[in-house]
Amino acid sequence: MQEELKTERLLLRPLQTDDAERLAALANNWNVARMLARMPFPYTLDMAHQWIGKQTALRADGEEFTYAVDLDGDAVGACGLQSHADGTHELGYWIGEPWWNRGLASEAAAAVLAAAIERFGAATVISGHFAENHASGRVLTKLGFRYTGEEHRWCEARRERVHCLTMRLARTDV
Repeated sequence: MQEELKTERLLLRPLQTDDAERLAALANNWNVARMLARMPFPYTLDMAHQWIGKQTALRADGEEFTYAVDLDGDAVGACGLQSHADGTHELGYWIGEPWWNRGLASEAAAAVLAAAIERFGAATVISGHFAENHASGRVLTKLGFRYTGEEHRWCEARRERVHCLTMRLARTDV
């Protein structure tokens, strides 16, 4: 996928070491972490450095393509695509709470999704959200995702399995 993606308001770019402090502060928020499967809580600066440090290798190996969501020169979240062994690619994103309800998740996810469709094909893109995260459900349905089922996914922050609604973007939905 492209190194940088631009939207009307955002620059989606590879994560940088300089992003660690800001992203750690935004991610160390229960309201954010409890809605994400892989984010631990509390979230420390060391965790942010470790996560950012892995991104170049993950991108080079085609395993993950994660972007900093940059608004006016500041990282306000992250958005990316994770490759799975079965050939599917999963869209994920999060935005720091001070920037919620501004359409930034939708804008960032649309840009990553467009790049993913171009590179991998729309039929391979999946996503999902915890059942109580209605805002994330609205983001995904706006992008054309359709519900495919329900499951319980591990939430690292909550340290428990959480009811999740699974979604898929089918080629006919594009």
